[in-house]
Parts: sequence; structure tokens; C-alpha cells
Amino acid sequence: MSAQPDGYPQARVVAVAECSSHAVLDAVVGGFKESERIVSHALDARGGTGTLLLADRGLWGLARWHRLRDQGTHLLWRIERRKARRVIDVLPDGSYLARIEANKHSKAAGTVKASPALVRVIEYRVEGQADIVRLITSLTDHGKYPAAELAALYARRWEIELVFDEIKTHQRGRPVLRSQTPDGVRQEIYAHLIVHHATRDLLNEAARLHRSTAERTSSTRALHVVRRTVTSPSGFSPPPADGTGTSGSPRSATACYPAAGPVTAPARSAPASPRTAVRHLKSPQATAAPRSSSP
Repeated sequence: MSAQPDGYPQARVVAVAECSSHAVLDAVVGGFKESERIVSHALDARGGTGTLLLADRGLWGLARWHRLRDQGTHLLWRIERRKARRVIDVLPDGSYLARIEANKHSKAAGTVKASPALVRVIEYRVEGQADIVRLITSLTDHGKYPAAELAALYARRWEIELVFDEIKTHQRGRPVLRSQTPDGVRQEIYAHLIVHHATRDLLNEAARLHRSTAERTSSTRALHVVRRTVTSPSGFSPPPADGTGTSGSPRSATACYPAAGPVTAPARSAPASPRTAVRHLKSPQATAAPRSSSP
């Protein structure tokens, strides 16, 4: 956290969000002057078997790759062109297997260098742009996971930017952080994250009741519903451990559900760009990359 004299505090937030539901799965609050790479070291990516984590090149780290893979998480990561250049095998879909190694010049004193990793490299160019996008993934089976589908899926990493927009622009209305201590700033930020998560939980339940999907819901309309119906903090109290629910729990706040019909947004039109023409993989589930935001 940082603040100018007589100014308002600032912080850097690095988060992991689920692409479809826009639920923030985990977040870490760090100092505004700290890089997102440093802040993200404390981030538990909430991965595991059946999860695909999309990540930007600014968060790359071979040790982190091994740590996430040890949790059972599959990865789809953008990377610099100079990495993973040792080609082992070229695959029929144009992707190739390569070996990636730790930078011998970046070893910190007293640390153990991360072991090499076998990755699958996917390269493509976005229409109208000269730069080549270079992805690496742990999904090495080109038959089950074609390169074109993974390239289209990576565009969904930008879903987390919509999550930050929901929180910073619509939910907060762009107010400043008013707390005067680091602990108070963290508490204020986590309060915003909790409210967003509770609202998204209501939207997911509304989508289920209407046999729709979370992507067809409108967070802005949901906020209007919540603000009209929740009159006390107990409206978002957690359900008991036995799952029976209470009159104040989100899942039993049925007053919000009759209004869930208008919450549904129009279906998204299919983008023309191959990079954004999203096609879901049958497995695993996609999770947006860790990304930073500065409230």
C-alpha cells in the first residue's frame, strides 16, 4: 500500500477468476509500487485436477509452472518468443513439443534452480497485427486439444478485465479507498471482493433456476436487484454448515430470484476474429489468469 501526502491510499490486487461465472476464486493485496509478479507469489491459484489456468507472460516462472502442475492444474500461458526454443517434436496441427529451462542468469542466491519442463508450443498471428502470439501449454495431446481451439480459448483470459470492471466501475462507482492504515485498506478491498462474489453467487443460482448460463446474466442489473432487496448485512450471511440455509443466506434470498428473469442479458454474438471465436474444451475447465488491478 502507498499514499501521497494528504492523498488516498493505493494498492495492487492480483486475482484469479473463473471465466464463465466471473467469480473471483482468490486474490492477494500488495503494495501499489510492487510488481504483479512479486505480489502474485503469495497467490493460491485454487487449481487442481480439471482446471485450466490461463496466464499472461508477465507472470511466467518455471518454478511456478512446476508448483501448479504438482497441484494437478493444467496451464495455457503466453510466453516470450525467446523461451522454449529447443524443439523436440513437431505435431500434425502445427504446434510442437519443446523443452523449457530456467534462465541460468536469474538464479537467486541460496535457491535451487527449477528443473526443465516439457511443454507444447502454439504460435499464431492475430489478423492485422505483426506480432506472433506464442503460447505454451501442459496439454500435449494435439488430438484432444487442437491448437486452434487453445488459441481461441486463450482470448478468454480477458474475461478477468470484465471482472475488474464489474468491481471497480459498477459496484464501487469508482470511489477512492478511504482507509488510513494498510490493514484497513486490505479490509476495504476484501469487502468489495466479498460483495462481488455474493452477487455472482446469486447470478449463478438465478441462471440455474432459469436453465441458462452465467454468461447470459448481467452483473449491472443484478446489482440493482441486490440494492433494492438487501436492507441489512445479514442478507449475505453465510449458510450453516449443514446446508439447510437460513432466511438471510444468499441461496435462500428468494426475493432476488423473481427478478432474475430481467437479469438475463442478450446472447453474445460470435466474434469475427479467430482469436476471439471462443470454443470450449470438453475438459478441463478454464480459469482466467492471475491479473493485477490497482484500485
